[in-house]
Amino acid sequence: MPIPDLDLTSLSIEERLRLIDALWESVEQSAAKGGAEAARAVEQWADPTDIDPDFLAELEREADEIEKDPSKGIPWEVLLAELRQKRG
Repeated sequence: MPIPDLDLTSLSIEERLRLIDALWESVEQSAAKGGAEAARAVEQWADPTDIDPDFLAELEREADEIEKDPSKGIPWEVLLAELRQKRG
C-alpha cells in the first residue's frame, strides 16, 4: 500500500515525534492482537539487547563523567545546532 504524499515538514518537531509514537503504539497493539508481521517488527526494532554492550558501557561512562563534571558536556541546543550545520 503506497504511503500518502504528506509534507511532514509542515508538522512541528513535537507533532512529528507524537506521530512516530502513535504509529509505534499501533504496531505494538497489532502485535498484542496476534499480528505476526507486527510481532516481528516489534521484536526486530524494540529489542534493546541489539545494542552493542560496549557502546552502552561507553555511554554510561560518559554520562557518569558529565554528571561529575558538567563542564565536560555541551548544552543540547549547541549539539543540535552543530548537527544541523553538519547534516543540513
